[in-house]
Amino acid sequence: MITDNVIRQKFILDGLRDAAESAFRFQLNAFRNIRKSRSGDTLRTLENPDFTVRTAGDGEFIVTASIAKQLRLQDLGVRSLYTRPLYGALRHIHGRLHYGLGDEIRAEIRRQLENALNLK
Repeated sequence: MITDNVIRQKFILDGLRDAAESAFRFQLNAFRNIRKSRSGDTLRTLENPDFTVRTAGDGEFIVTASIAKQLRLQDLGVRSLYTRPLYGALRHIHGRLHYGLGDEIRAEIRRQLENALNLK
């Protein structure tokens, strides 16, 4: 049975996954414009993002991401490769999670889950 809690969890997980992908895309685009990597590790990390989004129980969610050390060090001088994309993604997802789970979205998620589970 698909409960409202399952729908809410899927909505949150999808939103957090989208935010992480968005932050990595923004970082990759900014890095390509600046391009200050000698080894290429930063570019490889941004082109193949390594992150996980999972539930921790009790309504908590954990997003874990791996980044190249060089990216954080470059941010100290540039201030647009690490901090800005992360805070931008967090600000966007906060609004989406706070105001976004309406009746239409609930119905669409329920339909997707029922189709995935072949309940219809």
